[in-house]
Amino acid sequence: MATTAAQGGSGMYGLKALATVVFDIDSGQRLDALYPAACDLSEDARQSIAHLSLPHSNKQDEGDTQFTVRFPKARGSSEFLYGFVLFRQQRDASRSRGYFQRALVIVSSLPYVDLFDRVLRVIGPLFFQAGASVLEALYENMLVWPAPMLNTPLSLPLAGTCISCIVPDLLDYSQLDAKRTIEMRSPSPTGHFIADQDDLFEQDENEDGEEADGVDERDPSDGDDADEDDQAVRPPSPSFGDVLLSKRPNQVTAFESIGLYSSFMGVENCLWQLWQLAITGESLIILSPHARTCCQATLAFTSLIAPLKFEGDYRPYYALYEVDFDELVSRHKGGPGSTDKTTVIGTTNPFFMKSFKHWPNAIIFPFLEHTAKDAPRSRLLADGSSDDGCRSVRIKQNVELETLEDSDRALLLRRRLRYVNPDTTVLNQLVSPPEVFVTQTATTEEEPYITINNAILRRHFRKLTKRFLRPFDQYFGVWNCGGTNSHLYMRVEEILKPFDLQSFLASVNPRRLPPQIKRTKWRSLYTAFVKSGHFEPWFQYRRDRCVYEFTQTLRVLRETVTPELLLTSPCGDRLSLDACRALLKEIKATLALEKRQSQREDDDAQLQVIQKHLVAVRERIHQLQGAT
Repeated sequence: MATTAAQGGSGMYGLKALATVVFDIDSGQRLDALYPAACDLSEDARQSIAHLSLPHSNKQDEGDTQFTVRFPKARGSSEFLYGFVLFRQQRDASRSRGYFQRALVIVSSLPYVDLFDRVLRVIGPLFFQAGASVLEALYENMLVWPAPMLNTPLSLPLAGTCISCIVPDLLDYSQLDAKRTIEMRSPSPTGHFIADQDDLFEQDENEDGEEADGVDERDPSDGDDADEDDQAVRPPSPSFGDVLLSKRPNQVTAFESIGLYSSFMGVENCLWQLWQLAITGESLIILSPHARTCCQATLAFTSLIAPLKFEGDYRPYYALYEVDFDELVSRHKGGPGSTDKTTVIGTTNPFFMKSFKHWPNAIIFPFLEHTAKDAPRSRLLADGSSDDGCRSVRIKQNVELETLEDSDRALLLRRRLRYVNPDTTVLNQLVSPPEVFVTQTATTEEEPYITINNAILRRHFRKLTKRFLRPFDQYFGVWNCGGTNSHLYMRVEEILKPFDLQSFLASVNPRRLPPQIKRTKWRSLYTAFVKSGHFEPWFQYRRDRCVYEFTQTLRVLRETVTPELLLTSPCGDRLSLDACRALLKEIKATLALEKRQSQREDDDAQLQVIQKHLVAVRERIHQLQGAT
């Protein structure tokens, strides 16, 4: 039974282990407990858990902090694990450092940040009250969770209570047949006041006098609430944030549940420049005095381009003693314009600004507390910055990143020209709080104004990305087949329009692009995107999806076509000898491909249909040859 549970629970949710980390005056940060002790974590992974779970910071804040870390499974590995950390720090004069420091870590192979953040809120207090003895019971509890219904609200039993969450159905470029409903709408007719009032969000689409494109962008409902458990414990009532979360479009990238407003509070005016950096694959250092702030900002940055999948390395919180520190430092050694792998690093250590001084971009959250009370809404300046918000500074290519004097304002250092303007309409839609300070992000439920602002910004940037990608649709259909006649055995990949950057740029109508893109910079923006690490995997996946979907359609149609109908032209005439020979060649190629890929019972039925068509065409060729 334990084996079955392990396969169902840990396999579906990626759970690997529960760990605790403490600071030892002799050995430094070390693993204090690990369950199960025989889990398949490499020695490098165990060191990463120890190094990353007790964050370095000059801000000696007391209390609990939740954040996420990401580290390789082993030295040099391309596979990564995630650590979801609850770090507690309390003043304790009896300890040599003056503080009690301990962390509880959930190790998973899947980036379910929303789920495991909620888990930590439940099991964290139990651990700090009872100690490591509860790890086994908590781990076994999670192993017997039922398989998740993806993109649907569900309730999971945990330690005598229940947690409610949505487990996303994440996009996997290698799985063509598993993502057939990425953009399909839920059958549930229920709506939500934000989703229904599209006029609140459409103004950015209609700037500069552009017409609406007619694409329905309404958020779907993700279905009814999960049924009550048979247990006496009932799921908690959903928060305001949970309600909004359940009404969003299906999440296909890892961190769309992370709030853009809450992660970049005080930096909202720079979000469009950050979107530019993200979609063009620029590397970025995120420096903050708080581990959760840099962590959330890193994850939110990778999600800015959703539903486009972020292709790059990212470390939400990174430490000096990580095993691959030197390798990350060496990236972009060729200068800011080098084509090294896109990397985003979050850290609390200002030393990183010197170690990574050759990197192209950095965002520095303020290390000083805000001095003003009841701060007014920031006023947008001509350079895209604001009078009391984030300053955006362009530095020359040959200038090394330098830490500036501590300030109560955030700072974005960038080397590229600005291709995208902030959308003042969206900024003006944000609900004003009584005070806006960039401080440690709390782990409790968000205030309603934060939740509303998160929804506004998430919706805007999702639509911005989708509209930016729309000109590429010409490469994902069979309507541009260059006069080729379609038939049941056509090779779809051979008739798709080939991609060429210059031809693509010539085909783009600038007036149909998002109005936030500067009219003189759209060519540079698209060129940078095509050269980024995001483009090729996404483009190839979309092409493969097109081929897969059309091929599946042809498979269904073949089963409805008799051999007699196959040998008849669209005009009702019998096929000529040359046409039959060409068709025979296509059928043979399709038959060989189907035999190589045959894995299911319906594949056998398809093979039988193709064999019948093959025999019929051969007989027809023999008849025509005999007649001549």
